Amino acid sequence: MSIFALISALGIYFITLSNTNFIQNQRLMLSSIARSQATEIERSLSLSFTSTRILAHQLSLTDKKLDHFDSYAKNIMQSIPGIDSMQLAPGGIIEHIYPLEGNEDALGLDVLNHPKYSEAAYTAIKNHNMIMIGPLSLVQGGSAVISRMPIYEAAQGPKSSEFWGFASALIMLTPLINNTGIHELENEGYAIKIEREHADSNEIFQFYNPIKPLNPDTLVQAGIGLPTGTWTLSISNDISSNIITRTFNMLLITILLATACSLSLYHILIRPIELQKEVNNKTLELKELAFKDPLTDLPNRRYLNDHFHQIIHQIKENQTLGAFIYFDLDNFKSINDTIGHDVGDKVLVEVAKRLSQHKREQDILIRLGGDEFAIVVTQANSVQDIKDIAQEILSSTQEIIHIGHREFKQSTSLGITLIPEHGSQILELMRCADVALYEAKRRGKNQFVVFDEAMRKQSLDTHAEELALTKAIAEDQLILHFQPQFDLTLNTVIGAEALVRWNHPEKGLVFPDSFIPLAEQSGQILALGNYVIRKSFEYLAHREALGLYPILLHINLSSLQLNDPNLVPYVRAMIQQFNIPGHYIGFEITETTLLTDLKQAKKTLEYLKAMGICIAIDDFGTGFSSLGQLKNLPVDLLKIDRSFVWDLENDNDDRMMVEAIIAMAHKLDILVIAEGVETRAQLEMLESFHCDLGQGYFISRPIPQDLFDQFPENIEVDQLAHA
Repeated sequence: MSIFALISALGIYFITLSNTNFIQNQRLMLSSIARSQATEIERSLSLSFTSTRILAHQLSLTDKKLDHFDSYAKNIMQSIPGIDSMQLAPGGIIEHIYPLEGNEDALGLDVLNHPKYSEAAYTAIKNHNMIMIGPLSLVQGGSAVISRMPIYEAAQGPKSSEFWGFASALIMLTPLINNTGIHELENEGYAIKIEREHADSNEIFQFYNPIKPLNPDTLVQAGIGLPTGTWTLSISNDISSNIITRTFNMLLITILLATACSLSLYHILIRPIELQKEVNNKTLELKELAFKDPLTDLPNRRYLNDHFHQIIHQIKENQTLGAFIYFDLDNFKSINDTIGHDVGDKVLVEVAKRLSQHKREQDILIRLGGDEFAIVVTQANSVQDIKDIAQEILSSTQEIIHIGHREFKQSTSLGITLIPEHGSQILELMRCADVALYEAKRRGKNQFVVFDEAMRKQSLDTHAEELALTKAIAEDQLILHFQPQFDLTLNTVIGAEALVRWNHPEKGLVFPDSFIPLAEQSGQILALGNYVIRKSFEYLAHREALGLYPILLHINLSSLQLNDPNLVPYVRAMIQQFNIPGHYIGFEITETTLLTDLKQAKKTLEYLKAMGICIAIDDFGTGFSSLGQLKNLPVDLLKIDRSFVWDLENDNDDRMMVEAIIAMAHKLDILVIAEGVETRAQLEMLESFHCDLGQGYFISRPIPQDLFDQFPENIEVDQLAHA
């Protein structure tokens, strides 16, 4: 009995020790989760606060013109989540609110003389800094904060400027915090509370209360650093049932062990040690799983957040140069969309293996999520060392990847921030690296860019230009010019090409080469393309209403438009809306556009052809496709590129090329139009080659709608000034 009692006592001791270790492990895991969630909340709020800076910046660019405040505010609120309303307070008095509905009571509020807001407002004016007020309890329920940015009249410098007013944003906390995914933790059984203790009172303001009570045994807290002080995030997990189950199970084991140990002293001595090793091994497994990406076995974002302060300390201690290299795979989304996520995952695994093989031992490779990776360089002698590492990443990524019977060739774009030159906080470094990554993609992808401060300003300017283009599309600032297309035999105008221009309120008439790349980079090219299509149908309806002679109006299509599944339904809707037959419309597609996805392009063109729409190949002869492909496409018209026409009188090779294209096209029952016709000699030579149509300055430059309305149908070639 004495041996049984001794073993039982030892068993109870180890049960207590195991439960204590279990609770500590839970707290360690919760601490990591709390820090990660606190970081995510900080990031979301920081992004929302940017709205007031953008609004203030936009007003400074427009010299405090308030006519378009609603449009500015609307664009900002659509781009940045979590903003309930935006306000403008010239002289400190709120005069403009968007949206106004539901916020009328705030109009006329004097921020500078309000007992609740005046002190903070004067502080902001004095320090030239954005402030944050709140959290505040709203009458309609929920909590919010107000970010407020002072705006100044331009003077000798920002510190000597005269105060003009405030730009403010009301940010709803509950949806913004929920967007971080914190509510999903509640669904998993965690109790969560976010509170703030006011500095000037003992009041504790809770604006995210737990559904379940907090468990003091596993309670952990993390600070959320914000302009108004530190908020506290508290997280706990109810593990009482786990403790009871563990205790019962281990007590049963102890009883059985004590019985067995009564028969054998060996078991009495060895079993507790084995149990302790098992507990320790399980603890290590849990820690490894928490910090490892399950797909690639690389350290994950949680590992980066948890260990980054140690990495920074190591870099500073070694007194060396470090770097945060942030990159993703160019056009990786197309693999998931066209082939499948299972193949995409295999590509990611292969890329991770290659990066692991090529990275230096002292550097840390991390998968942040999706196709996003990062390498933290902990020791470099120079910036050139870091550039060499980036070049190694580019080279290893471009090697052919074999997945089954498929081959993939990937590329990547990298953004690089230097440590500690560009910062020592993970969020700050990631923001700068993201700006550099965007610049690398803007320059054509498959390259690296080292961050500098000019990029931050360029990023803000680009964002402002994107907002301006969005506004231009919404407010009909884009107009069409028309260049006539004429029959070389009959000397009559049979059509025109629609060319878009931006009638900018400040810059005047802007040509497409200045804003089409911006539309492509910002993802607005589809909206711009649909705008041009709709305006073209409007113009044809306008001509019909005036009784003008009929024309075939050609519209240029980008590769993204041609692959847009909504293109055909949209064109069909325009035909029905404006009651314009399809044979009055033509679409011009370049050879390179067809090469993007020839199978899908053919299918789309056949649908358009069935509506009676004319299909034209633009800039023919400059791409890489062959004339033989034309027999497989529903093409009505070939447009010979101007580069073959401009020296037609002097270059025998150009003449033979043009004559061959025309002859081959006619064999395929395809009409030919030559663009860039600028002289009478070119016109006569094209006519001798039996070219069907012409377009160029010899007849007319692109002209606005009112002038094209007056353009004659019959052309007197002998009377043209160009002859």
